[in-house]
Amino acid sequence: MTSKRRFGARRLLFFAVTVCVAHRVLAGPIDLPGSLPNLFGVGLGTTTEYAGGNERIVGGLPGLRYTTASGHLLEWYGPYAQFDAGSGTGFEWGPAASLRLGRHDVDDPVVSKIHTIPTTVEGGGFIGYEYIHRGTVPYRLRGELTVTTNAGAVFTGSRLSLNGSAWLPLSPRIFTGVGLGASWASGGFNNTYFGVTSEDSMRSGLPYYSPASGVEQITSWLACVYQIDRSWYAGALVFYQRLTGPAGDSPIVVQRGTRNQLTFGAGAAYAFR
Repeated sequence: MTSKRRFGARRLLFFAVTVCVAHRVLAGPIDLPGSLPNLFGVGLGTTTEYAGGNERIVGGLPGLRYTTASGHLLEWYGPYAQFDAGSGTGFEWGPAASLRLGRHDVDDPVVSKIHTIPTTVEGGGFIGYEYIHRGTVPYRLRGELTVTTNAGAVFTGSRLSLNGSAWLPLSPRIFTGVGLGASWASGGFNNTYFGVTSEDSMRSGLPYYSPASGVEQITSWLACVYQIDRSWYAGALVFYQRLTGPAGDSPIVVQRGTRNQLTFGAGAAYAFR
């Protein structure tokens, strides 16, 4: 991918990459069914060029799901990674990190005149709970709260994401999953990614806008994973994001883009044990 292609935590190209195709999510917005083995995969997907935009890009990223000998789960889905220091089922907790790509050299002739945003690394942690039902019709439920910040390197404040998912096997080889989520962002985050400064306004013609903190987005997704054979899996995902609150009211979104963001993709992964 070229450097101009920005993915928020919401960007699900990483999910397409991990086969569960497929931000923030994720261990964040998206995850994989708990019964899968260790996997390494790559995938291809399409999403918008930046949060709130309507120009589309295509790209690919790697992903990894690995359970240690002691039962701790490492999940790395494109720009997002987390390590579960818990027991593997039940309560989950541990560190989380994500790479948030910047916004620069965008195709939109107006947004290209707004302040650029450098790529940054976010760090934080998560806590959640996983329930696995092993009855006649097995299923898996998972909920997580993730908090990340970049300590003021690019934006001030933090971001909180609450996500839930459910996975159900349709057959011994086919898994289907659905997810819902929401993210809250600080005023510092929203000003960086959705604000229009006085200088931006003079250059671009968009009105000055200084958003406060608030719910940034509501998300939902639908995914399917197919086991080709003992070692190979394939999957596909559709991920929908609705920008809300101060983020959704930004002139960058309302005048030059759209609140409705759609990501979809497909990928393949190799299972190792």
